[in-house]
Amino acid sequence: MGGIAAAILAALALLAAGDGVRQPLFDTWQHLSAPSPPPPSAAAVVLIDGPSLKAVGGWPWSRYTMARLTEAISKRGAQAIGFDILFPEADRTTPGLFADLYPELPKPTADEIRKLPSMDAIFARVIGRSPVVLGRAGIDKDSLDVVGGAAPAPPEAQFTGAAPSGIFSYPEVGASLLILDGAALGHALYNGPKDPDGVTRRVPLVARAAGTLTPGFALELVRVAEGEDGAKLISAGGRLRAVQLGRHNLPVDAQGRMALRFRNLKGADTISAVELLRTGVRPDIFKNKIVLVGLAAAGTSDIVTTPTGVQTYGVLVQAEAVNNIVGSNTKGGGGLYRPDWALIAEWSLGLLAAAAAWWLTPRLGLLPLVTAAAGLTALAVGASYGGFLQGWLLDPAPVLAPGAATAATMIALLFVEGRRVQARLRGALDEERLSAAKIAGEMSAAAEIQSGMLLPREALRRVSSAVEIDAVLQPAKSVGGDLYDAFMIDKQRLCFLVGDVTGKGVPASLFMALSKALSRSLLMRPAMALDEALDGINAELSRDNGQAMAVSLLVGVLDLADGSLELCNAGHENPLLVDAQGAVRELRLEGGPALCVADGFPYPVERDRLEPGETLIVYTDGVTEAQNPAGDLFDREGAVKVLSARRQRLWPT
Repeated sequence: MGGIAAAILAALALLAAGDGVRQPLFDTWQHLSAPSPPPPSAAAVVLIDGPSLKAVGGWPWSRYTMARLTEAISKRGAQAIGFDILFPEADRTTPGLFADLYPELPKPTADEIRKLPSMDAIFARVIGRSPVVLGRAGIDKDSLDVVGGAAPAPPEAQFTGAAPSGIFSYPEVGASLLILDGAALGHALYNGPKDPDGVTRRVPLVARAAGTLTPGFALELVRVAEGEDGAKLISAGGRLRAVQLGRHNLPVDAQGRMALRFRNLKGADTISAVELLRTGVRPDIFKNKIVLVGLAAAGTSDIVTTPTGVQTYGVLVQAEAVNNIVGSNTKGGGGLYRPDWALIAEWSLGLLAAAAAWWLTPRLGLLPLVTAAAGLTALAVGASYGGFLQGWLLDPAPVLAPGAATAATMIALLFVEGRRVQARLRGALDEERLSAAKIAGEMSAAAEIQSGMLLPREALRRVSSAVEIDAVLQPAKSVGGDLYDAFMIDKQRLCFLVGDVTGKGVPASLFMALSKALSRSLLMRPAMALDEALDGINAELSRDNGQAMAVSLLVGVLDLADGSLELCNAGHENPLLVDAQGAVRELRLEGGPALCVADGFPYPVERDRLEPGETLIVYTDGVTEAQNPAGDLFDREGAVKVLSARRQRLWPT
């Protein structure tokens, strides 16, 4: 649940951030994809720059100078001329204003001056003879800009198609003088809303100004240049999707703005106004070009921030918009837009990535997980950049953020759970250690008790001077079930026994102690036959044997006078006999099952003779079942082989 909650929170955060997350990435793509040198431009820009102001004079210039500039542009082949400048006031050098400026002039002279045509009229006549587009400024309700005079005529461009309510709207509009505004071939809107961070990434292609649908400046310039009457608004789901102008289908956002691909104009696409006024420019410089005229001097207010430059002039942004519109039918040449399927595709992939992170994070190691995350990041970011080159704005954040948040949360939860499990295991380990220490103490005590019950080797040698007796006991664990004993039944007969209790540990040790004590008790009775004693031992050990333990036992009675030997074998290994010359042979006994296996089994007494110099070797399965590092058993043949190999040393000839 934690991973799912993290994915949901990441999605909500991205939705709340909106363009604030994706726009910096798209700005980076603008930098990386900007061609060098830029492709040929459909627009040219005439800049009223510092050298122009120095040569002609401070701004605003005389309308006569502007008329000359317009003629210089028009006769050099411009398809459309757009002034990114508003002319709301009368020319300061208008004859009437000039006459009023000098009241000392004789009245006839002043009247003659007032009869001269105004500079605004001269400029208007030049505008009327040229394909000029004049701009209008949308004014917000609370703006301090003053709007005066008669309302301007509606723009020439006609829009067809439904106009959704989301199109950006200005309640008022500012225009140039009516004499100038009425002479222009086209009218358009300069300005539009900037992005929340103050960066200009879009320009309006259509907006409402004082209640009238008005084309954007760049769109109107292309319309005039290509001779179109109007544009078509394309909407879907109550939202504006695109503006179609002739052969150009231009995707826009709901407000009617087109996202620009900034390619930067070459130096050859801009020219200083003073160079045109001096007529030193070739006559075809603007052939088939759309020419924009704007201010580009220190102190100019029309300065904007774009993704590819900290600051630039607004007229250059409009020129970029013209290039985007004209290049819309070429690969990678138009503006940018968010495809309708982008949002669904991005979030679908993001949910898949979150589900994969939830499933794989607990199952993969850190390196495969990091590799998968890096691969997904490279794929998403690469797809975003590849889409940008095609004009698509694809956001990798919805693809990556839910999965990353899910994976991070799962890792944190696994870490917390790991610490919890580690603490639990540490506690269990401490308990195991305490338990092991307790058991080890009990085993050590049991081993001491067991060893105390068995005769030490020195005591065995003192049992009888007529024979040599020795024993070796080496438990596989601290406590085992093997037992041995040797004692005199009377002055002539020696009894010995070797046994092996099934199992290991404390239960085997306790059962061994019981077996040894019971065996000695019955075998020490001189009048009891060996088979009767063994039958008694079997009966007593089988009684109340709740754990169903068994013991193999080999009992022998040696007559020290003549070496006669009586043997009873209850499921034990056959003994080995080594003669005086060191030859080894097995005493094959019929015997019977181990004690506590079969009640009332008649164990036979089997007889043999032990000659002087012969050695009887009785052993448990601890010898025959011993294993080497390879896992091979030592077995009886191994014991015989070892005894034969030591024959010369133990029994020299």
